[in-house]
Amino acid sequence: MSDLKLMMEDELKGLEFIQPGFLLKTLKGGAVNSSYYLQTSKNSYFVKTFDSDKVALLDRKNLFDIQLELAFKGLAVKPVYLSKTCNFQIDQWLDIPTLDHVDVPSLTTTRGLASALSTLHKTQIEAPKLDLPCQWKHYLGVTNTSVSLLEQQTLERYAAIWHQACATKAVFCHNDLALSHVTHSQPSIIFDWEYCSLSCPYFDLASCVAINGLGAADEASLYAFYAQFSEQRLSEVIKKVFVMKPLVELTNKLWYRAFFQSK
Repeated sequence: MSDLKLMMEDELKGLEFIQPGFLLKTLKGGAVNSSYYLQTSKNSYFVKTFDSDKVALLDRKNLFDIQLELAFKGLAVKPVYLSKTCNFQIDQWLDIPTLDHVDVPSLTTTRGLASALSTLHKTQIEAPKLDLPCQWKHYLGVTNTSVSLLEQQTLERYAAIWHQACATKAVFCHNDLALSHVTHSQPSIIFDWEYCSLSCPYFDLASCVAINGLGAADEASLYAFYAQFSEQRLSEVIKKVFVMKPLVELTNKLWYRAFFQSK
């Protein structure tokens, strides 16, 4: 049993709304953070530990407040409790299948992803701005990686692309929209808000393609549905996502390198 889980169980025992004799069951899934089903005599909850905080630059208290507001808007499950040390969070339990656990045509899943993204990008909410170049620098610092002149020039070129894109259009984004983060329901409920921010919508789309490993046909349908829902020209959506793809690839590569080196 991990030290973090032991610490979590000790804190749970001291909470008034968690009755004695609670059941804590490990859930499958989650490439980085650990998730649990928490059952008490009266209620069920979802619990998530934040193992990724060894690497990520995240303000958990602010993210808790954002998720609470999103829950009021009908976009997220209601967060119930954030641990004293911000190492884990308790949410209300929602027993609705996500897009990765339903047997439906691929067009249904890409439509669901596009609908969720389009809705989020129209949502008015206060959130931190995503500073990708700052994150890249942080990840390189975690791994103590020196960069060549050519790599530095690439970083500077990507940073310029990023700042220009955000200056042109910055909206509320999820930035980690996996199929497992979207319910198969109308309206959809969305999970895992730890990377949400004011960001470039086309980076959000490119991230969605990458995290779900979409093939060419599914990628094309995602763009088509998104263009339809957001009332944009499909050619413009495709062009702008193409610009963001290298930035997504770089971000993911640096993040994973930093995370696994920090373990």
